[in-house]
Amino acid sequence: MTGAMSKKRSANAMAAQRAPKPFPAAASKSKQDWRPLWLCLGLGLLILIPYANSFRAGLLFDSDILVRQDSRLRALNRVNIEQILTRSYWWPSQESILYRPLTTLSYLFNYTVLGNGESVGGYHAVNFLLHWTNACLVLLIVRRLAGRLDVGAVTAALFAVHPVNTESVTNVVGRADLLAGLCVLFGGWCYLRARTTGARKRWWLAAMGATACLGVLAKENAVMIVAFVVLYDFLWRWPLVETSNWNEKLKTALKEFREGYAALIPSLLLIWLIRRWMVNSAPFAGEHFVDNPLMRAAPFQGFMTAMGVIGRYLKLLFFPGTLSSDYSFNQIPLYGTPGDSGAGSVALVSLIVVTLLFGAAVWVRRQRLLAWSVLFLFVMMLPTSNLLVTIGSIMAERFLYLPSIGFCAVAALALCRLGEALGSFTAWSPASPGIIHWMLPVIAISVLGFRTFLRNADWHDDLSLWKSTVAASPGSFKAHMAYGDAIWTDAQQNKSKSLEQAIDETIMQEEIALSILEPEPPIPLESQSNSVYLRLGRYYRIKGEFLDGSGRQAEARRFYQKSLDVLAKAQVLDRLANQVSRDFKLRHGVPPEEIPDSGNFLVYQLLGMTYSKLGQWENCETAGRSLEHIAPGQPLGYQLVGSAYFNLGRYADAAVQFIAGLLIDSSNSDWWTNLSTTYGRLGVHPDPVMKQGTAISLNLQLPAVRQQLNEAAVLVVRLFEEAKQFESAREFQDQFIKQYAVAGSVFSK
Repeated sequence: MTGAMSKKRSANAMAAQRAPKPFPAAASKSKQDWRPLWLCLGLGLLILIPYANSFRAGLLFDSDILVRQDSRLRALNRVNIEQILTRSYWWPSQESILYRPLTTLSYLFNYTVLGNGESVGGYHAVNFLLHWTNACLVLLIVRRLAGRLDVGAVTAALFAVHPVNTESVTNVVGRADLLAGLCVLFGGWCYLRARTTGARKRWWLAAMGATACLGVLAKENAVMIVAFVVLYDFLWRWPLVETSNWNEKLKTALKEFREGYAALIPSLLLIWLIRRWMVNSAPFAGEHFVDNPLMRAAPFQGFMTAMGVIGRYLKLLFFPGTLSSDYSFNQIPLYGTPGDSGAGSVALVSLIVVTLLFGAAVWVRRQRLLAWSVLFLFVMMLPTSNLLVTIGSIMAERFLYLPSIGFCAVAALALCRLGEALGSFTAWSPASPGIIHWMLPVIAISVLGFRTFLRNADWHDDLSLWKSTVAASPGSFKAHMAYGDAIWTDAQQNKSKSLEQAIDETIMQEEIALSILEPEPPIPLESQSNSVYLRLGRYYRIKGEFLDGSGRQAEARRFYQKSLDVLAKAQVLDRLANQVSRDFKLRHGVPPEEIPDSGNFLVYQLLGMTYSKLGQWENCETAGRSLEHIAPGQPLGYQLVGSAYFNLGRYADAAVQFIAGLLIDSSNSDWWTNLSTTYGRLGVHPDPVMKQGTAISLNLQLPAVRQQLNEAAVLVVRLFEEAKQFESAREFQDQFIKQYAVAGSVFSK
């Protein structure tokens, strides 16, 4: 009996020697200092491999607007800095309730300070560095929480290469997620250091508080640093309070608040002030139903749909085979609607799984890292889950950037323990136990990295991005709409196919988008979007122009009429949006006389252009007048009205309009051609349009021309005043007085 026990102990000892051993939590000082450093360097190389093909990805999706079209990025000066700090994130393209000045300042750093302009390499380099830094912080945090360097390293590696994070890393404007993630992770690291540091505790807490404030200036979800702190205390510190006396517990809680949580109050106060300021200052906090149908869902319906989205997120984390840059209407139907085939069961299964996982994490809280990982995953989802508040999107992969850390930590724990189990089962193998231990993590990291490399190729240009999006989200109207735009733009710029072929393919995609936007029962008008109608109006007109050019006038007129039909729907929606915006401002105390008419000037621009193709000049004039009224800074309004007057024989009025357009945009040489032709019809000789070499000017010595210039100047100033753009009106008035010697008295009339 004794001999048998001795043999058993010997076998166990041999197995223990062969079993892989985790990195020790407390090793020699040299190893403790250098191993994380080498692993951080290794993380940089690891990230570089799957993201090597991302550095040429263009300014796609929202990047085109937020970088290429943001005039605040053009120079580093006081005016631009002031506008970044006092305007919303999407300004000047539109006003919104989003305020992310730190993110916009980072674009300014790229565009002007580094001199990248619209060259994409520098933007991707900064995103790469931010993601690398975040991966290193994940390594340090999980290592400290787990007491194991191997679990921290695997978690960081999985996070570094997981394909769901490509939208945050490869898409330039994913930088908001990267910066917010950096602030949450660094703030969390500061808190961990504060809880293990003596005299420097206050400094670490102060650093956490400052980082939290910077975070909410990068993106709103950075406020989740609060959740990081509470979650850590819930699992690691509160269980140490071994008293059942409620007074003692209350004293302990107040002490905790004083020592730690008080540092987070400034960031909470800051985000509250920002949200209040943005909501009150935004011209219209409208709904975006087509981006997030949950805007109009019933409470239970919205809850179940949101739970179904969480289920989709979990599937993407486990199996990121099908990735999409857009999930707009109607890719994810509302729970219980006719299009909800199978989605209801997904929502129910998701609710059960999430409840079980969340409950299990609380139940097994003594397995602290496992509990932390599961709770971190779900808690970090909350701001964008549409469970607490309804946001502007129903689903987006960039929303998983922070939550994916929790999933990666669970996966790392499982992979490391499986590796240990395999090492014990293969004790007979001559292979090194370390190889067995790392085999599964290496396989998982390699598979995810390969998928990331493939996914980054989709982000190369608009055509590849939206082609992949249509394949992944065939039910999204926006995917088809954007794919149609990409086909047309690519054919124009790269000559990849004939324009006649491209316009047909473009129209086909736009019509699919329209069919999605017009389901049965129909979407209420106030929830509709005129984006597809505007595009179809334009593309139908272009198709008509091709047919006109080939002598097929009857077919051309049919497409011109189709253009008018869809643009009429766009006009109805635009007027409704204008009325809703006006009502919103009135409810918020804006005096009626201070509310200008608003609208999408493209509606009237496209209407005027199509009317001109059909020779309906009275309608063209009406559309042009509306365009001038809504957007007096758009030269095409004056062009449309001037062309209408010219073709109606009102040549003097046409000259006034063309001069007004010249005053707005003097760089366009077409104004001079139009004016010369118009004065020819008026019988004015010699031609008031004078050419001296390359210089062109207007002969203002002629009384009729001087009178028309005065009328044009008054027209421009009046239109800007009607639009409540009084500063621009004054600037133009001063310019006309100084540059064209327009008498100041004409404006008072």
